[in-house]
Amino acid sequence: MDMVDSKKITLGIIAIVLLATMAYIYSAPQVTTPAESLIASAGRLQQLVYCRNQVLQNLSQNSQLFTQIVNLTTTGDNYLAKAKQYLNLGNATQAMQYAVLALRTYGQALDLQEKLRDTLGTSFASCRAVLAPQQANLTANLYRNRVRNETCKWSQDFYPQYVAINVSLQRINELESIASRAASSGYDTSNATRLLNQARQLLQEAQSLASNCLLNESAHRLAEARKLIGQATSELARAGAMRTIAEMRRNGLDVNGTSVGEVMRALRARKFEEYLLNKTADTLLNVTRNVPGLERQRNRLRLLEQLLARIQERAKGTHRQLALQLRELVQEAINLAEKAPEMAKNNPGELARQAQDIGNRARQMRGGSRGP
Repeated sequence: MDMVDSKKITLGIIAIVLLATMAYIYSAPQVTTPAESLIASAGRLQQLVYCRNQVLQNLSQNSQLFTQIVNLTTTGDNYLAKAKQYLNLGNATQAMQYAVLALRTYGQALDLQEKLRDTLGTSFASCRAVLAPQQANLTANLYRNRVRNETCKWSQDFYPQYVAINVSLQRINELESIASRAASSGYDTSNATRLLNQARQLLQEAQSLASNCLLNESAHRLAEARKLIGQATSELARAGAMRTIAEMRRNGLDVNGTSVGEVMRALRARKFEEYLLNKTADTLLNVTRNVPGLERQRNRLRLLEQLLARIQERAKGTHRQLALQLRELVQEAINLAEKAPEMAKNNPGELARQAQDIGNRARQMRGGSRGP
């Protein structure tokens, strides 16, 4: 189905909703205003969007297009809520304006739903009842509050909660993958895995309760599961920090006195690149202080040079420039380490002076900061 056909279908649906709602309202015992008519139409369109989202969500949780649909649905809900608010305040003009915005936004969501349906090869047949004529005993007062379905599954409360459950389940999948990689590296992730298993069980219960319209009980299970997911995330963050420290050691960095907490803070603050550069400068300073052992540090210095090359390749701005300068300084230290045996015999004073000079420049590049 091309874009033109999709938009024609969407416009047709909106027209049906508007005509059906107006036909019912003006035949109802109570005479309603144009603002109430628009709000009623937006309410029915909202129900249709909810129903279709329910069809799509289990098939397309990770779809970027579905994320756009979710965002449009939320925006439409906000517009509709404001329309009802202004209607209750007696401001019909503002109520109509927001009702029209809600209709347009839900229409955009319907358009994307058509595209995603074609991609997934699914059907919205189960949602046709939303467009069916309303029962004669419904009055305009129902529209003022909200058009309610017989089931909670198309309600404004159900949809965000069910999506939140699915997002949490997806997060558990991601964390389990992280735990598996950490365990394969020799780190104990048994407690995190236990917490994730408990959270998954609670989320499955939440899904079942929500499907049976027990939304309060479902919300309690979801809240408990989120707490467990948070605890598991902290456990895995510590394991990840320990793994990072081990990796830093393998790359030649001096990690004596390095705490898990400081690594976690650097990662959390998105300053790990800066942290690595500071650690590199510290390591170079410590290496050059031990002049008699400088020759034995050649392999370590080469590891530092390789690390800085990788940082320089992916870094931007000042971090890239600093990585380049440190790399050049490390290369100087490598050259000095190679000449160290001969200079130690013939000119030890010059060896010490050059080593001290490299160390001083490393300290200056660090800027005197102790890192994040």
